[in-house]
Amino acid sequence: MGFKETVINIAEKVGDTVDKGINMSKDSYNKMTEKNRIKKELNRLNTEINNIFVSVGRRLYSENPENEQFKTVFGEVNSKETEIAELKQQLSVIEGAAVCSVCGETVQKGEAACSKCGAKVDAGNEKAEVEIVEAEEVVYCSQCGAKLESSAKFCNQCGAKIKD
Repeated sequence: MGFKETVINIAEKVGDTVDKGINMSKDSYNKMTEKNRIKKELNRLNTEINNIFVSVGRRLYSENPENEQFKTVFGEVNSKETEIAELKQQLSVIEGAAVCSVCGETVQKGEAACSKCGAKVDAGNEKAEVEIVEAEEVVYCSQCGAKLESSAKFCNQCGAKIKD
C-alpha cells in the first residue's frame, strides 16, 4: 500500500469517526429534547392537579367552614385572611389611601366618600373615620365615566370640571 492509499484510508477512518460523533450528538440532542418535553408535560400535569386541589380546598372551605375535620386548617386560613386584610390596610395608608371603617373598602386620597357604601370620609382623608350619609343621586363624569358624588365639582379620577 502506497502513501496515497494510506492517507485515503486514514481520511476514511477520520470521516467515519466524525460521522459517528455527529450521530451520537444527534442522538444525545434528540434524547435531551425528548427528556425536556416529558419534564415540561409532567410539570404541566402536576400544576393542573395542584390547581384542582386548591379549587377543591377553596370550595370545601367556603361551603363548610365549620367542618370539625378541618377546623384547625380553616382557623389558619381565617388567621391569614385577617393578616392579609391588615397588611392591605397598612399598604393603603402608605399609598395615601384610607380604609372605610363602615365597609372596609379602600378610599383613595382626596376622595370625599366611599365608593362602595357612600360613607363620608374626613376632608384630609388621612384617617379612615367615616360617618353614614343618606344615599345621593349617582353622577358620572362625562369625560372618563367615573362614578362621582352628586355634589362633586371636579372628577376625582381625571380632574374634569363637572357641569351643573
